[in-house]
Amino acid sequence: MSRRGLERLAARAGMGLALAAMVGVALLPVYWMVLTALREKSATMVWPPRLLPDVSELSLATLLGVLTETPALRWAWMSVCVAVPGTLAIVAVSTLAGYALSRAQGGVARGMGSVILVAKMLPSTLLVVPLYVMFHRAGLLGGPLGVVLANLAFATPFATWMMKGFFDSIPPAIEEAALIDGCGPLGALWRVVLPLALPGTAAVALYAFIITWNDFLFARSFLPGGADTTLTVGATQFLSETEMEWNRVMAVSLLAALPVAGVFLWLQRHFIGGLTQGHH
Repeated sequence: MSRRGLERLAARAGMGLALAAMVGVALLPVYWMVLTALREKSATMVWPPRLLPDVSELSLATLLGVLTETPALRWAWMSVCVAVPGTLAIVAVSTLAGYALSRAQGGVARGMGSVILVAKMLPSTLLVVPLYVMFHRAGLLGGPLGVVLANLAFATPFATWMMKGFFDSIPPAIEEAALIDGCGPLGALWRVVLPLALPGTAAVALYAFIITWNDFLFARSFLPGGADTTLTVGATQFLSETEMEWNRVMAVSLLAALPVAGVFLWLQRHFIGGLTQGHH
């Protein structure tokens, strides 16, 4: 083999090792979460921790115990009641707002876009107190609706800019042709523009689902706790000043991670389609 061939082989080997290291670093927390969820409490207290455990100490007892002895199923249902309506609301509002910003002309539209961008810069902790006061006066505390509205206010600005970017890549001439054929503005958006912006809608839906499903701050602030809370908040109930049940925390975390992985696998074909369209 020539010297140039050896250099190419060494470069490929180096890239492969670097990629494997990056994948290992990314998957290590997931591996440790699954490993801890399958261990008994006594095995999680061993120091230093063992990265490769004995097969005999792994079982489904912790997962089954979480499902049968704790309100985990109730927490999961509350998470669904927060995430599904929140995702649908964020996608609907950001789609219409992003389309309006993309097609509008003039200083008013640019000003509204700047306002939305500034709203995205506000941290979620800054929204808790005013939203708490508003929801208290409106009687929305203690139920999922308040958490849905809070996530809608927090996630919509960034989702709107995401949708605007996808709508900007669609030529307005396509809508004009639909209008000539007899479609109204909303009909052209629904029948022509949205199918072309499907990768963007999938990306926004995934972003919205991750934000609403993994929300901790708003769920902790606006829900009563105990059995009436979400999975992310419920997992912290196994941590106290005197006892830390890390195996149960990770078991609940594993239950919370599965829906996100499932939604990503369901939407990934639309991402691949969007990437393919971007290269043509």
